[in-house]
Amino acid sequence: MSIKSVVKVMNFHSLLRVDKSRNQAKKFTAMENVLTDMIDNIVNNRNVMLDYNTLWVDSKKPVLNIYIGSDMGFCNNLNSLVKRVLTSDEDNSCNVVIGRKIRQRDDERQILFLTREEYNEDNSKVMTLLEESIREVRFSQINLIYNHYFNSTQVELVKKQVFPLEKKKAGKEALSEYQDDFAFEGDVNNLLTELVLLYVKYSMEIAAAASFAAENISRQNVTTESLKKIDEREEISILQKRREKKDKQFARVLDDFTKLKHY
Repeated sequence: MSIKSVVKVMNFHSLLRVDKSRNQAKKFTAMENVLTDMIDNIVNNRNVMLDYNTLWVDSKKPVLNIYIGSDMGFCNNLNSLVKRVLTSDEDNSCNVVIGRKIRQRDDERQILFLTREEYNEDNSKVMTLLEESIREVRFSQINLIYNHYFNSTQVELVKKQVFPLEKKKAGKEALSEYQDDFAFEGDVNNLLTELVLLYVKYSMEIAAAASFAAENISRQNVTTESLKKIDEREEISILQKRREKKDKQFARVLDDFTKLKHY
């Protein structure tokens, strides 16, 4: 199989994966938005905060950062963006690293490492860690750092805080929305914890899917560019062969003409 055929296959598969990952992310995003609104209205509600001790975090506790990289070829640029944030992390942070090419072997802050393949096959280690961390409030903050696919021309490195949830509303909207009164049956903290867990898990799934789409659009762009260069080289090669053929024909005609003159 020629190099051009291999690159064409890589290009085609990358395009298919982008579409699949994008659809996955859209599916999880719909549920994430609903959960965000519910949690936001409980956590930031003035009356609830006065009446209940709702899922407070200790700012002195360490931060948990989850880094999502790529194990694929042609993704060096994306990995370098994530790794730059990873290497400049604060000393008191704890890190989860997903992706062979962004791993730092001697990093004492790393509490869990998975390759992308291992995460895709079984993400239970990450999900269990998130669940235990939130139930026991081990960290003051949980962030997801990854390359987010927006569209075929826009991929950006994002650092998304998923715990605690930041306020969505501000100004007059916050004054009206966050002062509604609630009546609860049972333990509000149990309800809130379950909602936050769902939200964080959905956010993790979105990040993984969007990151995978970003990897594949990057591969697709690189392989498309490679195909153009291969076509250019082939065209140059064809023109060179034609030129050589014409030169040989001209030399042959000139040689025949020279021989005729001697007669």
